[in-house]
Amino acid sequence: MKNIGVQVRAKQRAFDTALIVNPNSCSGLTGKNWDELYAKMEKIFGGRIKVAFSKKSGDGTVLARDMLRKGFDKVIAIGGDGTINEVANGFFEDTTGVRGHKLRLINPDAIMGVVPCGTRNVLVKSLGLPAGVVECCQNFVGGNPTKIDVIAISATNPDNGFRLRPRIFLNAAEIGVGAEIIDRSKKVRSKIKSRIVSTAAAIISTVPSYESNACDLFIDGRKKSTNMTMAVVANGKFLGGGFMAAPEASMSDGLLDLLVLKDSGSLKMLDEMANIKAGNYAGEDNILYSKAKKVLIKSMEREVTVTVDGEPIGILPATFQVFPKALTIVT
Repeated sequence: MKNIGVQVRAKQRAFDTALIVNPNSCSGLTGKNWDELYAKMEKIFGGRIKVAFSKKSGDGTVLARDMLRKGFDKVIAIGGDGTINEVANGFFEDTTGVRGHKLRLINPDAIMGVVPCGTRNVLVKSLGLPAGVVECCQNFVGGNPTKIDVIAISATNPDNGFRLRPRIFLNAAEIGVGAEIIDRSKKVRSKIKSRIVSTAAAIISTVPSYESNACDLFIDGRKKSTNMTMAVVANGKFLGGGFMAAPEASMSDGLLDLLVLKDSGSLKMLDEMANIKAGNYAGEDNILYSKAKKVLIKSMEREVTVTVDGEPIGILPATFQVFPKALTIVT
């Protein structure tokens, strides 16, 4: 695999594109087939592109900040939803979002591109982008820059109970049983490189024994207490597996969408999840759906897992706040 880059003069930087690539995405196929992929991309973007490969978790954020500070104003994330999330965070200064902080773009004129090379690729579905790599590259060249909302989250470190550094996400956070399934699936996939097997194993090991948890929700300051099985804080409509969890979500309305599946045993949970997949909540007493600008969720009993854009990041309590039209992305 070649680490391909093109040296450019400083005065030309404004016209250049940086590609941040996770070679391990799509079970390593992105790196294995990189020379072929790059040849296709070079034809679409032209010769003035710089490529940087991530090597470990968090590299996408570091590399994006580095490229933006060097003057690149077009940065494209190539990988799964986790890589895209990291690159999106790299568009902002290190102190991000909630709890009195403000979002500060490194370069307010910079534009982000998304090229899906993951196993789920949920964000592109929520954005209405093509699913193919070549098609997404072509869309970036001919598409329209659009300002979208981002959601900042401050979750809790399970090791010490302290609040984690705030970060942003583009599509959705999952809390409770959904997050637990993702967390267990990741652990299985580290040993068995099969998304289907790892997901099935995680569902089988999680759903039958999962119990709802007493939680306090503060929705724009209004308190609501409930037994919660699962919650979703969404910017986009979709979750993995084709679940249309937030059918009313818009990524540019200045609001986050909150879905809460209330007290549900395993059999009832499966029935409710079928409704969540279809985005059909009419007449469902066990499902709370609300829009807000800021949400705080506290667990009153045990630890509850939180994931963002398909990656486990911590536990409750967690605060979520929407920042309207904070990031420019090509759609």
